[in-house]
Amino acid sequence: MNSQLSSVNTTLDQVRSRPMEERDRENRAANVILYNIEEASGISRDDRWRIDRKFCLKLFNKVSLVEIKEEDVKRFLHLGKPDDSARSPRPVLIQFRDRVLKNMIMESLYKLRDTEDVFNRVIFAHDLTKEERQECKQLVTEAKKRQDEDESVEFLYRVRGTPGNIRIHKIRKRTF
Repeated sequence: MNSQLSSVNTTLDQVRSRPMEERDRENRAANVILYNIEEASGISRDDRWRIDRKFCLKLFNKVSLVEIKEEDVKRFLHLGKPDDSARSPRPVLIQFRDRVLKNMIMESLYKLRDTEDVFNRVIFAHDLTKEERQECKQLVTEAKKRQDEDESVEFLYRVRGTPGNIRIHKIRKRTF
């Protein structure tokens, strides 16, 4: 009887968590996380925020086909606590007012290769839920395992896709 009750409670918890996870996924759909944006130090928090926001808007306008204005960004936030002794700058979370803008930027990231060095060091990532991050880590581990097991040196195994649709792709290596 106790095992049946435990099983029912587990199932009930899973059913209750699904809508919360879907809501979380929907809230993150218009978010982008940027890595390697140099943070100014020795100035006030408001000035640092203004400088970083201006840099990001300039970056988005270099990449996207439409002009991104300050009103298009709903939220701009550095993740984590400020630490001057940290080796790498904190990631930046940017929430757009519209998911279409985010998708346009993500689809035109190939343009970053031809920009200035300051911009092409920036790494763009989707804002994933905790479950999606775990799934991605598992897939990356599986891709590395496949890469090590593959006898040919012609192919690479990479994890690609949009949130909720991440898969391992077998890609032919480029030869120059």
